[in-house]
Amino acid sequence: MKLEHLCWTEDLSIGDAEIDRQHKELFALLEKTSETAGGAGADGHIDDALRALCDYVVKHFASEEALMDPAVYPEYDRHVQEHIEGSMRALDFLDASNEGRNVRAEEFLEFLVEWVRHHIRETDQTLGRYLARKRAAGA
Repeated sequence: MKLEHLCWTEDLSIGDAEIDRQHKELFALLEKTSETAGGAGADGHIDDALRALCDYVVKHFASEEALMDPAVYPEYDRHVQEHIEGSMRALDFLDASNEGRNVRAEEFLEFLVEWVRHHIRETDQTLGRYLARKRAAGA
């Protein structure tokens, strides 16, 4: 399987070294999962790869949210809501796969890649600006 826009590019940087590192790792996991899905005997390994990817996303979301002060960060509710919606969609896919329903890994990966790229380019950029202001203020 070859997905478009699967690689990290510098335009996705939000200016926070740790979050950028996590985003790069997320894209590496997306690529690895895509390769697993496209390989011979993928059925036996794709569930594990998707589960590992989803586990990483949940940890990453928690890292981002720990950097946000809900009383100060004006986009907190919207940002967290996007995390919840993305997580729920991923869990729906995993549940369907675990229940033996016919699911397409390609469809899930296409959704996830596009969701992640949009989320980083839009919502996480706002977080990056917030974190830069916070650093500049010495907080």
